[in-house]
Amino acid sequence: MASEQKKQKIGMLYKLGAFLAFLMLGYLGIRGYDDSVERLKIKGCSDEIRELMMNIKERYASARDYGTLDFKQVSSMRLFPKSMSKQGYNEPINSYVGGVDIYYSATSPESGNTAFEISFQGLSKTGCIALMRLTLDDGTGRDYIAVGGFGVATPAGALDEVYQDTPKEKMKRNVFKSTEVQYTDIKLLENACACKDLTCSVVWKFR
Repeated sequence: MASEQKKQKIGMLYKLGAFLAFLMLGYLGIRGYDDSVERLKIKGCSDEIRELMMNIKERYASARDYGTLDFKQVSSMRLFPKSMSKQGYNEPINSYVGGVDIYYSATSPESGNTAFEISFQGLSKTGCIALMRLTLDDGTGRDYIAVGGFGVATPAGALDEVYQDTPKEKMKRNVFKSTEVQYTDIKLLENACACKDLTCSVVWKFR
């Protein structure tokens, strides 16, 4: 009798173990899928910001005066990458299905309209951190000036008073020079991209 009860207990333990293993595999499968989707979104945004930045720079190369630059102008000149025009949406969006904003900026207090900013919104925290760390020029900071991370939807223009010669001590805690962000402590980037849902934004500044 005792032997029969022992067999039943062992059988139950095996069933319980199999059930828990099934749950764990399901969880890992979902997590793996989510991670893959996240990587695809980050890769998509990386390609989009590079192409969009280059399209704007090439279009304005002769004048280097971005005073007419805004979202509407970029749309009318068809400078948005084709991948940002998604079915069911009237305006270009990024790979996170978040908003995009573009506006002219300055390279110094005396030199207005000589730079421009691009904002990608609706990002995850992971995406925000990854996109802030992108290398978008040759590393000299000549054309790519600064980047900022925000936990809420933030339009282009947020970095208007951040210049190539802005002292580091005067930089805001969530804004970094392009030449330094690659070497910035991950904790600082996590603090900048402080969002729980898809509410983070990254704003890049170029000249």
